[in-house]
This record gives sequence, structure tokens and C-alpha cells, in this order.
Amino acid sequence: MLKKALIVLLACGAQLTLAQDYPGKPVKLIVPFPPGGSVDMVARLVGKSLQDSLKQPFLVENKPGASGNIGAAFVANAAPDGYTLLVGSAGVFAANQYLYANPPFDPQKAFAPIMRIVDQPNILVVSPQSPAHSVKELVAMAKAQPGKVSFGSASVGSAQHFSTEIFMQQAGVEMLHVPYKGGAPALNDLMGGQIDMLFDTSPTALPYVKSGKLRALAITSSQRSPLLPDVPTMKEAGFPAFEVVTWTGIAAPAGTPRPVIDKISAAIRTALQGNLSRQLAETSLIPVGDSPEAFREFIRKDAQGYEALVKSAHITPQ
Repeated sequence: MLKKALIVLLACGAQLTLAQDYPGKPVKLIVPFPPGGSVDMVARLVGKSLQDSLKQPFLVENKPGASGNIGAAFVANAAPDGYTLLVGSAGVFAANQYLYANPPFDPQKAFAPIMRIVDQPNILVVSPQSPAHSVKELVAMAKAQPGKVSFGSASVGSAQHFSTEIFMQQAGVEMLHVPYKGGAPALNDLMGGQIDMLFDTSPTALPYVKSGKLRALAITSSQRSPLLPDVPTMKEAGFPAFEVVTWTGIAAPAGTPRPVIDKISAAIRTALQGNLSRQLAETSLIPVGDSPEAFREFIRKDAQGYEALVKSAHITPQ
């Protein structure tokens, strides 16, 4: 009995020492999407804050592909020591397990949640050349051409994809899905006229709306954004049940020592109380900063919602 207690005490002491010394070398922040999207933006802002406070480089590495599964699997299989972290969105943490017939990992078991960093609305955008100047006109356009009006997304199962699935269900229209390997390529094709519409994440769409390169028809949050005060919510545009807010969070491989998790969490929470919060708000992101336990429970509930949506939208796992 004494021997077992001694082993436990030694293990706890080793973990505390690890946390005190952490980080002793550069840390990788894996983003499972291409550069330029909102998840990448959050990772770089958070990485800079962690680097400043913890005095080691936090290096963003983009590993896109398979709707984020490639980068997420890389982290799931990494050493659980806090030196390889995942900055991802609802797709990799909650939705992809229902979109792939043989997912490469179980998100509930593969990761140690650290924090839901931000929430973010999507903006329904079209090109300035689009004949649709309102959501009502876009719906009329889609009803006149069933299955021909195209919408882009960052990938199958991404926030953009599910936002549009909800929109189609509520509007009673059918449109053509064009999935991309990330939000930035979809945005470029929308501006180039290759697709007709996109529910894009607000941080990436915002600069193009303000510069006139895109036309915003509505925002998916419950209230208008102070950065786009003239853009109505989807509720105001005639969809009273429509509210979609996506999110970005950070996690470590399962088995990462809790003191290390707590040290990362505390550093981000401190940053969110200062300059980081202002930087995020400037791009229409809403800081959250919850606990590891709260984030785990949030993922569990969000996954249930995605499972129901995949079934109702009749999406066949790939």
C-alpha cells in the first residue's frame, strides 16, 4: 500500500516538474486547414500571445486535407507532452466522425480539450455581380433554378457546409455544394464568379465586404455585428429559427499531463483578459476562454447536434 502511494506521489511530482519546466522548447500549433482562414488566424494570434507569455516559440503548421482529419490525426498520434497542439473547429472535434465511414480517430478519446477560444458568426456573402441583393432574392433565385445555384464551403462537414444545409432546409430550396480544401480557396472562387454564394466565417469575409469585393446579405448571429451594422441577421431576413455560431478551440493529444493543460489554459485565459481579446474582437470574433471540462462537455453536446443534422440532411458518410 505504501509502495503504491509512493508511486503515485512520484508520478504527481514528475508531472508538476514537467509543468514548471514547460515549455522547454518550441511548440507546434497544428492547423488542419490552409493558411488564410479563420482557424489559422486564431492560431496565429494565440500563438503570438503564448510565445510572449511562455517565452518559447509557438509555431503554426498548416496540415490541410480530408476536412481537417489529416492535421487532427497528426496531433492525435503525437506524443502527449504538450509540444504538439491542435487548433481546430467543430468539424474535427465534433462533426467529422459522422461524415466519414472510417474516421482516423475518435475525437472524444483522441484529444485532451484545453479551451474553446472563440465563437464566430458566419456571413452570407455573394459577389458584387450577383443579381441577389437580399436573402429573399437569393431564395427566389434558387427556387427558379433548383440544384443549379452553387454554394462553396471549406470542406464537407465544415461550418459553411452545415450553415447552408440549415438554410436550404428552412428556405425549401436545393443548391449545388462545391466543397474546397479550406475557406480561403472558396472565398477566392466566389469573388471570381465560379460559385454563387458562401456562408463564410466573419473574420475572413469581413475585409472583402468592407472593401466592396463581396456583398453581405446577412449574418448568422442573433444580433447584428457592430462591425457591419447595416447587415441584417438571418432572423431579420426572414428566417426566425436561423442562428449559427461556429467556434475554434485548442486541444492536446489524450494523455497530456493535466498540469501542462492547465498551464496552457491559464496563459490563454490571461491573454484573453488583455490585448488578445481586443485583437479578436476587431475581426468580429467573440472570445470565450472556458475550462477544459466545460470545453469537453460543449464538444459532446455539439457532436450530438451534428449527428442529428447529418441524418436530417441525408449526408452519406464518405
